[in-house]
Amino acid sequence: MSENINLFRIETPTRREDRAVCEHYSSYRKTLREDFNYRCGYCDDHDSYRIRSYTIDHFVPQNPSNFKCTIAPNFYYNLVYACRYCNEAKTNKWPTNDEKTPHNGKEGFIDPVNQEYTDLYKRNSEGRIEPANADDDLAKYIIEELKLWKPVHERMWKLEKVDAQISKMEERIKAVIDTDLRKELEAIRNELSNTWREIQKGIFTENA
Repeated sequence: MSENINLFRIETPTRREDRAVCEHYSSYRKTLREDFNYRCGYCDDHDSYRIRSYTIDHFVPQNPSNFKCTIAPNFYYNLVYACRYCNEAKTNKWPTNDEKTPHNGKEGFIDPVNQEYTDLYKRNSEGRIEPANADDDLAKYIIEELKLWKPVHERMWKLEKVDAQISKMEERIKAVIDTDLRKELEAIRNELSNTWREIQKGIFTENA
């Protein structure tokens, strides 16, 4: 479905430097959305296929269980643009109990703007998120705690890939003069469109 089928994501997001301070973290939403490439920092689902709303997550949680977080709620460099699936799964989890230590190598989290986070995973042939290294305990921990194994994420990946193929096919059709070839390409385009609708229907059925 894609020449980059094994990649977890194509681009690692980057928070811009020297972002002006806003009084409330919600005011950063537009900037975060752009900096995170319109995708959830954790699962890489694109926000154009909205099944549930996208939110702002505090990477180091504001209300962890066993320690007091000293990071201001409106500190831009602790914020992550996240789908509600990942945000709700992560909640206030922070197993190291130290805001300066995101993980101990086996449990904890990695800030998704780090290339290390991108390299942590791969996609299988169906788009499911898996550890890039099968023995990586931290990758397995994050996948489990953020519920990245949920079918919605692989379906969202498929939806985007098929949508891109439809767009390419439509561009090719525009350039075709031969009537028989045009009909053949239109049949392929229609087949892709039906596949897209089936994937979309599956997402809404399973995640209503």
